Amino acid sequence: MSENYVCSHCGCVIEDEGEVFEVQGQIFCEDCYNDETFTCDHCGERFLYSNSVSDENIAICTDCYDNFYRRCERCNCLLHDNDVYWLGDYPYCRDCYDDETEDNFIHDYYYKPTPIFYKCSDEVNPRFYGVELEIDRGGKDDENAEEIHNTANFANELLYIKSDGSLNDGMELVSHPCSMKYHRYEFPWADILRKAVQLGYRSHNTTTCGLHVHIGRNELGETYEIQEDVISRIMFFFESHWNELF
Repeated sequence: MSENYVCSHCGCVIEDEGEVFEVQGQIFCEDCYNDETFTCDHCGERFLYSNSVSDENIAICTDCYDNFYRRCERCNCLLHDNDVYWLGDYPYCRDCYDDETEDNFIHDYYYKPTPIFYKCSDEVNPRFYGVELEIDRGGKDDENAEEIHNTANFANELLYIKSDGSLNDGMELVSHPCSMKYHRYEFPWADILRKAVQLGYRSHNTTTCGLHVHIGRNELGETYEIQEDVISRIMFFFESHWNELF
């Protein structure tokens, strides 16, 4: 004699073992299984709706929410931690972050706009470099940031500005990716630095500032092995000349 199962939700007897569904230790008939449980969009496991967190786009289990997600402070949508934009201690989705900061010139540290690539008109397939220049001692001041921003971007959207917790009283100037030739001959670095100095900022002669140059991994070679070899040589150069450089 086969065992009968009782649905823990509606109380019906389930005679066919093939129509028995178990979720979180509870037995369900097929109808209640479809109505009362869901599949987590993050981990793929089945859970009771009472253990769900959802918005109009996704439904996740409470464990995945606690470990990987949070809600936008403004619109309350669910955000994976990798997609959060921070304003102080508050998480925002990209759209709400843009709305909140559209009039601000100093963006959050995690701000990363869609890159715009610049090269000189006579260049074909150059390497592109992004520059991050930290400046300090002049204030984390949005009016100062506006002056520097406007100096840099009078003709093209070349530079944006972010906050940086490693600085005492300053900000980080970040370029969009440019070829080396563009950085040297068309990017208005001299005007930008002159304006920063006029506003009281310093960089190389502080103990807080750094200059970072970014290059895409694909620019280092056509294969993974070549890229790794180039990275190793760069690291060896810095380690061998650490005292002279720093």
